[in-house]
Amino acid sequence: MERRNFMGGMSLAGLGLVAGGNAFGAAEKPAGREVAVFTKFLEKLTFDELAEAIAPLGVAGLEAPLRKGGHIEPEDLAEKLPAFVAALAGKDLKVVIMASSISGVDKGGLAEKQLRAAAKVGITRYRLEHLRYDLSKPIKPQVADFKARLTDLAALNREIGIQGLYQNHRGNNFVGGPIWDMVEMLGEIDVKDLGMAFDFAHATVEGSNAWEMNFRRALPHIGAVYFKDYKLVGKNWEACPIGEGMVNPLAGKLVTEMLPPEVPISIHIEYVKGGDVVEDTVAAMKNDLATVRKWLG
Repeated sequence: MERRNFMGGMSLAGLGLVAGGNAFGAAEKPAGREVAVFTKFLEKLTFDELAEAIAPLGVAGLEAPLRKGGHIEPEDLAEKLPAFVAALAGKDLKVVIMASSISGVDKGGLAEKQLRAAAKVGITRYRLEHLRYDLSKPIKPQVADFKARLTDLAALNREIGIQGLYQNHRGNNFVGGPIWDMVEMLGEIDVKDLGMAFDFAHATVEGSNAWEMNFRRALPHIGAVYFKDYKLVGKNWEACPIGEGMVNPLAGKLVTEMLPPEVPISIHIEYVKGGDVVEDTVAAMKNDLATVRKWLG
């Protein structure tokens, strides 16, 4: 069993999370576009516990944080990843996207080692670590530098046979936050090698009236889409269940009509606070999945 037991010895059956006798109800996997859930807040579960918790949701698999502080540390990935993938496969799940700590081709070769280990066990996509601008310096040359970094990484991805994904994130110094900069950086890169994980929530925070235009502009570069939601409380953005915040249901229709079926969806849960983190997170995943599937039509 990998990682310490998060439930202090209590079985998942006792929490009602096991398929066949679970509190949330087992679900059939719908045909078509793959849907994954981001397991950021379930990182302390053992591999088997994680698979048991997610299986009843009826998703294709996980966006699994295989990064610093995640299910597996980057330095241990080659050794432990086969067991992780096998535990998921035992519940008919897979790693749809690997959330990584990779931000470029490093001199030590750790990025390449991780990507080769991932490709070896059948993982076809990974998400990059976020990049940030230095706001004390001009932005234009930084865009050029980041473009060169991403071009080098795309070449490595192509050699290995894996697709990199960069998520747009709100914040005044996040690369990709305004969308236009990432579109410029990816302009000459094949989306099969490196593309965007288009996050509708962050795109809405940064451009509440321009998110659809930005989505349409980024369309040729989109390799995955992320659904979560935020609401504005005073001057602060707070995570909330999908459908209760600013993200427009039109996003689901655009995904269905404009993106090819091989582009997957990942559901992000960031609003569970306190309580039983496992049970509450899985329940939130179920509810948000239902909302997104309704939006997709």
